[in-house]
Amino acid sequence: MHKATPAAFCVFLAVHIAVAQTDSRGEVLKVEAAFNEAKIHNDVTALDHILAVEYVGINQWGARRDKSAALQLFGHFQTASLVPDHVSVQVSGDTATVDGIMRESSGVTQMKFLFLRTYVKRQGRWQLLSAAQTFSVNPSTMTVIDPAPPGQ
Repeated sequence: MHKATPAAFCVFLAVHIAVAQTDSRGEVLKVEAAFNEAKIHNDVTALDHILAVEYVGINQWGARRDKSAALQLFGHFQTASLVPDHVSVQVSGDTATVDGIMRESSGVTQMKFLFLRTYVKRQGRWQLLSAAQTFSVNPSTMTVIDPAPPGQ
């Protein structure tokens, strides 16, 4: 009988964790895409499934909404497109964060802002726990600027 060495076990465990995190990142990105699609199509049923009971979101204007208020808003708010860019996903156990740049078009209004969302995995599925977005500003003038991709 062959015995695994502690080093071999550590390598096995590290590979297993890396594969699980990669799978989780993909799962979170699918929910993130479904969240954006549900907002575009005013799909309150899908949003109700995606948003956690204790969801809280803060938009780029500073408006705070719980799940009920978010469902009410996205039941009628017209969003033509949401295009994420430079998206990053970090997974730690049953918690994940997604951040990046979002281009949003709502009819004649077009905006570009930074976003950060937190997902939690419950009963085998990822739910959106919190979301925040903000305009990028020049700190010396406090004027809105085009957000730079992460790392720049």
